[in-house]
Amino acid sequence: MQSIQTKFLSATDTRGSRIKAIAERGSITIPFPYDKSGDECHREAAHRLIAKFCESDLKCYGTPIESNPWNRPFVTGCLPDNSYAHVFSI
Repeated sequence: MQSIQTKFLSATDTRGSRIKAIAERGSITIPFPYDKSGDECHREAAHRLIAKFCESDLKCYGTPIESNPWNRPFVTGCLPDNSYAHVFSI
């Protein structure tokens, strides 16, 4: 199983602040969730990446979202470069 790494992307002249979630299988970038704070912002990006993988597996293989291996608990920790790692706990 892969882990997910998330990192904050600062605003530019053309885009607002974002969070990018990356795994070996793929990535997703979401607008910064201002309604959340701290770790929850990064967990939101990880959850959305997992949802993307689950929907893809349902479409391609018929794997139900409830039993998809990606759809399980994970723990979150901050790395020295201020990005976050999300590792599946079960």
